[in-house]
Amino acid sequence: MKILSKLIAILALVSLSQVCLAAVEPVEKSSEMKMDHPMAKMDELKMMEHLKMRQEQMLKMHDLSNKILAESDPKKKQALKDEQLELIKAEHMQMMSMHHPKMMNMNK
Repeated sequence: MKILSKLIAILALVSLSQVCLAAVEPVEKSSEMKMDHPMAKMDELKMMEHLKMRQEQMLKMHDLSNKILAESDPKKKQALKDEQLELIKAEHMQMMSMHHPKMMNMNK
């Protein structure tokens, strides 16, 4: 009985240590990945310029969303939705070219 209780205690400690190691490991990997992220390499001015550009895009999108919601004419509403879709496409292509430049060159 003593051996069984010791065995159970050892197994509990081993499994607890595995859980603790599993919880710590992803944090370490994510901090390593952050250092390799393109945004980490940008200088502060370039990053602020990028953030201001993103802010402008977001404001345009919100403005168009509000106009779409307020519009009652179905044709005008569809035209606003099409304009918003074009903005989304342009932003998507810009983000793709930043994060996947090799793939963007292959499409050309």
